[in-house]
Amino acid sequence: MEHLIPCKDSIYCFDQYSPEKSLSHNQTYSHPCCFSELCRNIHDIPHSIQFTHNKHDVPQCKDDMNCSNLTDPAHRSSYRHTDLPDYLVPCSNQQQCRNFTSEHRKKHFHGEKIDTLTINQNTSKGKNKLENKCVHNSIITLGTSQIKVNFASRKAKNQSQQDHFHSSEPDCIAKRTRLQQKLRANKSSSALNEQSSHVGLFENEETNRKDLLATFYTEVAGRSSIIEATDRDQYYNPTGRIYDLGRDDAFNGYSILIAQFYIDSQFNDTAMKVPIDALKVKGFQVIHVKTEDECITQMASNRYDIVWVISTNQIQNSSFISALTKYHSSGGAIFLFADNAPYVCHVSEFLKTKFGITVEGNYYGDKTLAYKENGHQKTGHFGQHDIFTGIENLYEGVTICHPVFSTPASRTKFTVIATATDGNASIAVYDPPATSTEGRLCLDCGFTKLYIKWDSAGTARYIVNASCWLLGMEKRMKQNRLN
Repeated sequence: MEHLIPCKDSIYCFDQYSPEKSLSHNQTYSHPCCFSELCRNIHDIPHSIQFTHNKHDVPQCKDDMNCSNLTDPAHRSSYRHTDLPDYLVPCSNQQQCRNFTSEHRKKHFHGEKIDTLTINQNTSKGKNKLENKCVHNSIITLGTSQIKVNFASRKAKNQSQQDHFHSSEPDCIAKRTRLQQKLRANKSSSALNEQSSHVGLFENEETNRKDLLATFYTEVAGRSSIIEATDRDQYYNPTGRIYDLGRDDAFNGYSILIAQFYIDSQFNDTAMKVPIDALKVKGFQVIHVKTEDECITQMASNRYDIVWVISTNQIQNSSFISALTKYHSSGGAIFLFADNAPYVCHVSEFLKTKFGITVEGNYYGDKTLAYKENGHQKTGHFGQHDIFTGIENLYEGVTICHPVFSTPASRTKFTVIATATDGNASIAVYDPPATSTEGRLCLDCGFTKLYIKWDSAGTARYIVNASCWLLGMEKRMKQNRLN
C-alpha cells in the first residue's frame, strides 16, 4: 500500500481537521487512524492512503464501556474500549475549552500530556519515501508552543522533503486536471460520432481505483459518523465541505439536466438556484428546464450525465417516459424526485415501466431521520451508504410518498437506504449490475426539502452527495479496464 508522507505532528496535528488547511494538508501528509488496525475502513483504498493502521498493541480495559476514565486521553491510548477510538481528537480550543461534558471529553483532548507513546507510521513509496519514524518516551503537550520528542532515528532530509511537498501542488489535483481534460476530449469525440458519452475513459496509468476515488471522493467517503470532526452544526452534522462525498471542483466536465415539472410560488427560479449553486461548487455544469419537450430534446443531445426529474401531477407529452427510459438504458443516471400524491406522476410512471414499481402516499412527516448502522429499513433511520457521507441526521421532508412494490421481484430491484418516520421507504437506490448498460437511479420521496427548510438537517450535503454518487465513478473505471 502506498502512503503519503507521515505528518510530523502525527495524531496531534490540528491542520488535518482545519476547514481552511485540511484539504491541501491531508492530500500531502498521512496521519494515524484513530482506530488503528481495528478500523472498519482499513480496506477502503482512499482512506488507507491518507491514514496508517499500525497495530496498537494494548490490552482491553477490564471495565470496558463502564470505565470511569473514558475522558482520559492517556488511559484511552493505553487500553482498548469497545467501539471507541484509541486516540482522541485535539480540541481546537485546547486548554481554553469550556465544554466539560463527558460527551465532548470522550472525543477530544485538551493539552494533556501523554507519556511513553509509541506510534509507528508506515513507510511511503516512490518519490515520497521517508524513513519510518518511531516516537519513543515522548512527552507531547498540546496547546503549548513547544513539542518535545526524542526520536530514535530521523534523517535530516525528512524536513526538507516535507517543505518541498508543502510548497508543491498535490498530485491528486494534477491528476484530476488530466482526467477532466481527457473527459472533455472523449465527450467531444463521442458527440461527433453520435454516440453516448455516459461512460468516460481514463488514461491507463490512472485507471486504478485508489487514484480515481482519491481524485473525486473525499477521504471520509462512505462514513456517516465522523468522530474526528470537531465543528458541527445545530443538527450535529460535521461542518465543512471536506466531509462531503465529492471533492470541490472535482466534477468539471460533468453535466446535470434539472427538469422541474412542479412549480409553485415558493418553488420558483430563486429557490431552484440554491441547489444549483451547491452543485456548481463540485464543478457540475447545470441546465434547468421546466417542460417535458425541453427535457426530451436535451436528453437526446447526449450531453448530460445525470437528469433530475422533479415530478408533478400530470404528464403532458406521451413520449416523455419512453425518452426517459431510453436515456437511462443508454447509461444516463437519474435523480427521481416525488412528493405527496398526486405529485408523483413522472416518477411513478417511469418506475412502473422499468420495474413494476409505483409511488403513492401523502404522509405529513416534517421530522428528522437519524443514522443507524444497518438501519436502512428501520423506522426513522437511514443506514450506511456513500450518499449519506458526513450525515448523522437528515430532514425527511414535509409531505412524503413511498414506493409500492407490486411483486417480490420488484422489491429486489431497488435498495431502500432510508425509512421515513411512518415506516415506509423514503429514499431508495438502483445500482445496475456491472454487465448492464443502465445508469444509476436515486429515488427521493419528499422533494419539498429542495425548497422548504433547505438549511435543515443534512439536506444540502445529501442532495449533492447523491448527485456525485449517481455518476458511478467505479463503473466508469471498470469500463475503461475492459476497453
